Amino acid sequence: MRKINSEGGQIILILLLVMTVALAIGLSLVQRSITDISISTRLEESSRAFSAAEAGIEKALAGTGSTDITLENNSTANVTDTGLLPVDNQALEYPPLGKEEIAHVWLADPNADFKKSEGQYYNQPSIDVYWGSEEAKSAVDEEKPALEVTIVYKNSSGYQTKKYYLDPATQRTATNGFQAPDGSSFVCGGAVSKINTIFSSGTSLDRQFYCKANLSGLSSTLILLRARLLYSNNSHPFAVSPRRDNSCSSSQAACSLPRQVKIVLSKGSFGNTQRTIQLFKIDKVVPFYLDYAIFSSASISK
Repeated sequence: MRKINSEGGQIILILLLVMTVALAIGLSLVQRSITDISISTRLEESSRAFSAAEAGIEKALAGTGSTDITLENNSTANVTDTGLLPVDNQALEYPPLGKEEIAHVWLADPNADFKKSEGQYYNQPSIDVYWGSEEAKSAVDEEKPALEVTIVYKNSSGYQTKKYYLDPATQRTATNGFQAPDGSSFVCGGAVSKINTIFSSGTSLDRQFYCKANLSGLSSTLILLRARLLYSNNSHPFAVSPRRDNSCSSSQAACSLPRQVKIVLSKGSFGNTQRTIQLFKIDKVVPFYLDYAIFSSASISK
């Protein structure tokens, strides 16, 4: 009798063990299914929210300006259009530039007739350029971002260019011939003050850069500025800021950069998910490959 009871007890223990394992597997499968459904739901919501944000951008590009839209799938988008920037006395900042990428900044109204000198022109004899993230302070010299700047202007001989080559890494300037920081017109590091740019959100959030250089000796009929980031493999912010003298009291526009950039922020929502797209738009940009082309009104000899 004892042997039978012992075997019965073992069977009960085995059944309990099997049931426990089966329950654990079942709960694991249920949990996995719930997780998969949750992930799928979030992916779908994210996709619909992103599509709504894209639709908001398209609406803004179509000229509707800031608005709220509701799509057929019940997703929504809130669109904020800044209008043309920069405002008077404000710096024009580009999204971070990668190595060899080029920023294009109009110094004359891009919609003007340059031949007739119509429209707004920035007429100050110098201008400030800012570049580099704060992380560049601690970067090794090989990774510090240098800058090539080309100013296009017009004089009696036609359209001309003036170039500046700026390098914060003094160990390179001996071989590349670039200008090194001089402590006055070209400074890098802690001496660079914060500035208000189109990406600033009030004066308390003015933007900080690694380097600042003042480009002087400019022509009175300035057309555009082209800047190219060199050496660093990381992306860095870049900005152009107007300079002011006593003549600016009578003409703020002449001492400011022409309005040329539009920033559109579209926030798409679906369910509990929100996706945001920011568009930086500048019209009539000269293609980057023209910076590597040769143009001449006369024949070119080797």
